[in-house]
Amino acid sequence: MPWGAEPEVSAPGGPTVTPKLRDKLDALPAACGVYLMKDRHDKVIYVGKAVDLRARVRSYFQASGDERVLVPHLVPRIADIDWVLVANEKEALILENNLIKQFKPRFNIVLKDDKTFLSIRLDRREPFPRLEVVRRYREDGARYFGPYSSAGAVRETLRIVNRVFPIRKCPDAVFRSRTRPCIYHEIGRCVAPCVGYVSPEGYVALLDDVEMFLRGRSQELAAHLRERMRQAAQRQEFELAASFRDQLAAVERTIEKQSVATPQSVDRDVFGYHKEGEAILVQALLVRRGRLEDVPTYAFATKGHGAEAAFEEFLKLFYGRTRFIPAEVLVPIELPDGAPLAEWLSELRGARVEVLCPKRGEKARLVEMATRNAESAFRAAHATRRDRAQALGRLQAALGLSRTPRRMECYDISNLGGAEAVGAQVTFDDGAPNKARYRRYRIKTVAGADDCAMLREVLARRLARGLAEGDLPDLLVVDGGKGQLAVAEQLVRDLGIAGLDIASLAKGRERETTRGTLRRRTRTDERVFVPGRPEAIVLPADSPELYLLERIRDEAHRFALAYHRKLRGQPYKGSILDLIPGVGPARKKALVARFGSVRAIRVATPEELATVEGITPKLAAAIHAFFHSEADALFDQPTAQP
Repeated sequence: MPWGAEPEVSAPGGPTVTPKLRDKLDALPAACGVYLMKDRHDKVIYVGKAVDLRARVRSYFQASGDERVLVPHLVPRIADIDWVLVANEKEALILENNLIKQFKPRFNIVLKDDKTFLSIRLDRREPFPRLEVVRRYREDGARYFGPYSSAGAVRETLRIVNRVFPIRKCPDAVFRSRTRPCIYHEIGRCVAPCVGYVSPEGYVALLDDVEMFLRGRSQELAAHLRERMRQAAQRQEFELAASFRDQLAAVERTIEKQSVATPQSVDRDVFGYHKEGEAILVQALLVRRGRLEDVPTYAFATKGHGAEAAFEEFLKLFYGRTRFIPAEVLVPIELPDGAPLAEWLSELRGARVEVLCPKRGEKARLVEMATRNAESAFRAAHATRRDRAQALGRLQAALGLSRTPRRMECYDISNLGGAEAVGAQVTFDDGAPNKARYRRYRIKTVAGADDCAMLREVLARRLARGLAEGDLPDLLVVDGGKGQLAVAEQLVRDLGIAGLDIASLAKGRERETTRGTLRRRTRTDERVFVPGRPEAIVLPADSPELYLLERIRDEAHRFALAYHRKLRGQPYKGSILDLIPGVGPARKKALVARFGSVRAIRVATPEELATVEGITPKLAAAIHAFFHSEADALFDQPTAQP
């Protein structure tokens, strides 16, 4: 036994525990609360709640106490347990939800929809706020609407709002500096708060209408607009009445376009799910005022939880964010925590919320519809995964790889004459991008424009770390031809890495053919090079395996170029003349004294440059070549990131 380690004690009929953990288990109270399980690094790995903490937590360490799949993987990692006592089940549910969001434990289900889906943010604490599209909820006092299932849904919603309601659209920097109304005011799409054409009170009333629309209360908004139009007409304010009339017509057209989900004018969320193995997909039908407004899907791993437990965890996370709470929540199963959940949602909404599992009638039909849609979406998503798996298998066969390239990494270099040189690594897992494993590299040891040396530096840094951590890809792809492949192959040999497949992908070349007086440009096929095969492998132009290689190569190129442009766009603290080999401080000073500016130096001929003291004809030619080849992009190309 290692020095300092605690002896283990066997729990009756269950796994062994340390004396420290045994003391914690003995001290557990038989009361309602939330428990936090930690590993030996004091990191929270699981959060749960219980009506009886003592009975619930001790059941993990009994042979037949908890039959969930995750338990055999969780219990051996538990080194410590903490708990928090609460008054009732509702408080336990709320605290559990907050702690899961705070610690993101490994064995809990954690929704990622705040990163995947877009929402609309409105901060009414500002004098004249505007709508913003965001990906994350923050506890900042602002109001959030969504999340929306796609960027298209957000754009459509904003298009309608901006057409119907004349709120400001310009960003804060433009709003603060504007001295006259913009074109949106001229076409009746903005009330021009930037120049004081509307009072704060009038803008607040406009925001009330916007918020009513975003919350799905379109019928109520139409009634308000109709009443305002009538009152304005009675006061003989006909222009104002006409504006209300136009808004009312636009809102009513929007209502007509929505699909009817139920003849009852109610707000409800309907859920269905489909699970196979560790994968589960939840389908939501968001009904507002009796009309189906959105159908988002949420796919995640159950992490050893059963289908019912995973779905219940999903609901807590789904409503644990700032969102609209409907009067009814329809679910496909009876929830053990249905009563505390309904109480919590009622508290959030400020009115009664029912959590129902209907067995017959219209509501049961809606739940069945959500369940069928969940199964259909699950099949479609996994069909795509099967297609990717087939492409990986075909790629393995075509290139003669030692194993299926489930994890592929591709590398590309981007620089401008050696300046601001960077490398990029992108990773595809099972044929799909894994952006959490994208990496960017600043070139540190290579001077000048030597792409192969830069590639070697990037690969050496990545492979050395991967070798130490036991984290290497199945297939390493480099952008280029035989030269880049040779660099990667030699480095792998130098590091003593065995079993790592390597390939390089060279772009097709343009060729010009002439027939009589006609000239035609054609592009050759993409070529793939692998070690041990002198000839290039040409994959079919329409094959999924070539598409996969091209996709990862293009993604690496995009990622590297974006980083390079970002660095180029940063303020340069020196002079571009510093980038020219052979031009030191004295020659730089002489050039500026003779021509007056860098742009004048750029347009000078080699003969004119050679007249400067210290500039030889050979160096003059090099300076001229630098400005008219590699450095052109610094003057002519945009530096904004795409």
